[in-house]
Amino acid sequence: MGEINLAEVVGGGYGSFWRSRKRYRVLKGGRASKKSRTVALWYIYNMMKYPLANTVVVRNTANTNKDSTFAVLKWAARRLGVYHLWKFTESPLEGKYLPTGQKILFRGFDDPLKITSITVDVGVLCWAWVEEAFEIADEEEFRTFDESIRGDMPEGYFKQLTLSYNPWIDSHWTKRRFWDQEDPDADRFTTTYKCNEWLDDADRRLIEELERTNPARFKVVGLGEYGLPGGTYFEEFREDVHVIKSFVIPPDWQRFRVLDYGLDMLAGYWIAIDRQGFAYVYKEVYESNLIISAAAKRLTEMTIEDIKLTYAPPDLWNRRQDTGKSAAEIFQENGITLIKAGNERVQGWLNMKEWLTPFEMQDEQTGELVKTARLRFFDNCKNAIRTIPSVLKDEKDPNDVATEPHELTHAPDAIRYFCIMRTLPTKPEPKPVDNTMEARVRRNIERLNKPSKRKGMKML
Repeated sequence: MGEINLAEVVGGGYGSFWRSRKRYRVLKGGRASKKSRTVALWYIYNMMKYPLANTVVVRNTANTNKDSTFAVLKWAARRLGVYHLWKFTESPLEGKYLPTGQKILFRGFDDPLKITSITVDVGVLCWAWVEEAFEIADEEEFRTFDESIRGDMPEGYFKQLTLSYNPWIDSHWTKRRFWDQEDPDADRFTTTYKCNEWLDDADRRLIEELERTNPARFKVVGLGEYGLPGGTYFEEFREDVHVIKSFVIPPDWQRFRVLDYGLDMLAGYWIAIDRQGFAYVYKEVYESNLIISAAAKRLTEMTIEDIKLTYAPPDLWNRRQDTGKSAAEIFQENGITLIKAGNERVQGWLNMKEWLTPFEMQDEQTGELVKTARLRFFDNCKNAIRTIPSVLKDEKDPNDVATEPHELTHAPDAIRYFCIMRTLPTKPEPKPVDNTMEARVRRNIERLNKPSKRKGMKML
């Protein structure tokens, strides 16, 4: 295959990216900057150029590859005029270069075993594409995957991991790992809509209008720089107030479960209410790619205590066309009874802000004023603690939460279902009744001596 003409096929802005041979290519960029399409073109072209090379493409959850990386790689093969030389299958999800048998494999960080034990039939696994790297919350997960791309390479071959993403939040590990310090093994690239010559004037105006109306968002989606577009929604959240060490919850406190469910994520939380009406989120499950029966099993495995109610989003009551059953019914068949939560987004978020708003109260032991909130989290609920302070305001409605990045919304949605439902404090334990003869006589005398509300009656 001859040299590709970047100007004709890819366009400008990616020459250095295309030529990089370092261990890491870190590609952050704004919207409409051709990131994914350029990466896909690179892999199709270079796998045909290097007949022993194989590629693994990963996202946070495996099932999101089909409509993103898988689709864009098929597009790239067509764009290069070589689609007839490739076979793309959905079961298993893979692309195969027919003349040699080389493969593009697809995996997800939600299946650690499959992502770290990849073997190929032809040649070597030398390249990896981590798409939407922002969704990978834990740097340790990436490091483990990185270590799986190993071994000797044939002469002229090289190992390389490409990370592509929108840099939504400046606290993400990718900034600290690749941008806050120099790494001799990494080439870093920032691309913007300005390098996409196939946008029309209306597309450009839509992005550039943000510079006037929402400069913070323009910094991210327009210029590809780290930031907090539109600002965080839960500005009340503070780790020193809302995150506490776990303690043994009294057995008589009311306990609830809440969940947000989809194949992309089961976000489940266990919440206890004390006698003053304070809520403690004390346990979480945060797992993807679970079918309904598996999600129900996971909730059951983690629940040894008595649960009063389990709140869930109303869309779980929608009936599926293939089975005629709703997700709620399938949960019920698998031992989890769900209660339909209110789904008024804005009111739910406002309720949640009320629960999170810090205030001062007197410490019972020291007598000092301390900051607290009605809703707090045990420090083992790592994903709630990570995503709630990071979720963004909707750019069109500041009273609502942005649905993008979607990975940030699972835990907040689940907690919202709790906050929007009316929940009373745990009632105090009833005092034991003294039924001795002496106690009954004393209570009768007290009742007779109690002032009467009827006029003209006097105490004995």
